[in-house]
Amino acid sequence: MEGKFNYDYARTMWMKMYLATPDFPHGTSDVKINFEQALGIIKTVDALTQGITKILYLVGWQGLGHDDCYPEMHKVNDFLKRDCDRDGREGLLWLIAEAKKYHTVVSVHGNLADEYGDNESHADFVRENAIVKHPDGESAVIEVFNGRNAYKVSYKQFWESGLFKKYWEKFLETVPVREAGTVHLDNFCIAENFYPRTTVEEQDAARCAILDYIRAEGIDVTSEYPYRELLLRADDPGHPIRRFYAQHVDELPVGSWKDAPIRTLGRIAATWWTSCMTPEECVSIPPSLYGGHLTDSALGAVFYGTMHGEDIWMSHGIRPEDWVPPFLREFCTYQLPYLYLNRYARTGIEKQADGSYIARFSDGIETRGADRSIRKNGIVVKQGGDVILPLTDDNRTYIAYSADGFSGRWNLPDAAFTSGTVWDITAEGNRFLAPLMVEDGGITLYLKPGEAVVILAD
Repeated sequence: MEGKFNYDYARTMWMKMYLATPDFPHGTSDVKINFEQALGIIKTVDALTQGITKILYLVGWQGLGHDDCYPEMHKVNDFLKRDCDRDGREGLLWLIAEAKKYHTVVSVHGNLADEYGDNESHADFVRENAIVKHPDGESAVIEVFNGRNAYKVSYKQFWESGLFKKYWEKFLETVPVREAGTVHLDNFCIAENFYPRTTVEEQDAARCAILDYIRAEGIDVTSEYPYRELLLRADDPGHPIRRFYAQHVDELPVGSWKDAPIRTLGRIAATWWTSCMTPEECVSIPPSLYGGHLTDSALGAVFYGTMHGEDIWMSHGIRPEDWVPPFLREFCTYQLPYLYLNRYARTGIEKQADGSYIARFSDGIETRGADRSIRKNGIVVKQGGDVILPLTDDNRTYIAYSADGFSGRWNLPDAAFTSGTVWDITAEGNRFLAPLMVEDGGITLYLKPGEAVVILAD
């Protein structure tokens, strides 16, 4: 199944933002970022990224925070609201509306794979065999999150029983996901059920039915991984589902993920971790159909990827002076090259003796993993932490960045202008630096370490 999504995730910036973790013993929520603070970050990100279209998925927006309630998603975390809001839902709707002013679509991070014994709906899932069970019919605790037992959803019964539609529609009554046109469904992997016995093919068919239902409602799904499940997930020895299987199967089958198809291709628009993809598949499957953040560092060094965002705020906090520098660096050296390269067709890849790759694209573009460089017809436009690339398709807005500082000439093989202005990119907005002329296809720039500038054509 291949078709157009609402967004081209290869040409759109999409991130997550971690808001809160449950504190069940105290009946409260450990809030990292509330809705008001989230809008402040959105405003700053918009300034740093020059107003490009962005999608932001909120994590921990429901219940008391992340990994609470799933697959129920119809209660907004009240601890995230503003003082003037009646409840969390009013605060969420306010954030969604305000974020539009800053070129940002706010949606949410959800989960249809995990189910919790403390949920009001748990009895429904047990009765309908819609969670994975042992052969004797006992519900199987697969993992523990936030100190609570976590079960795995059996998609076949989840779909056929009508439970999915029941709880999905309650979710859509709470969050305007149809308007956003996109939702992130995390960890959408398959777990085979022993009571009643289901196969990976049956679970996959049900998952596809769920994805098709969501798609028919005009909503794109992004997710965590490419899902290449084999019989009894035999190729992943550390996964808790495999340990569960080992309780009931004497010898688990052996296989490689390369033997399994990407079952969700054309149904899931993009994933955070595009692991389990061969170099050849990275070339043959266009990022507009399946893209994201490459887990394989050697492949990431030539194809780049989408940045997460949430890891920066979780590591550096929410004071702009702390998170803006690492955000700018990742945006300029990873996200910007990804957006640029995804304009072009991927035409080939070669593995080098040192384990790195050289990837080739249309229009004479070549990326080299060994030195993290990008060349267009032999002209260097990125070398390690130094980069100068067009941000917009008309090639009249450029971003230049240097991790360690740079003084000298940069060539602009794509430039569609001969004169412009240079502006310093700051958390408060662009600050004028100087006029600029393009001479003999290039410019001279002086950048301090960690400085990013935007070049605007006259």
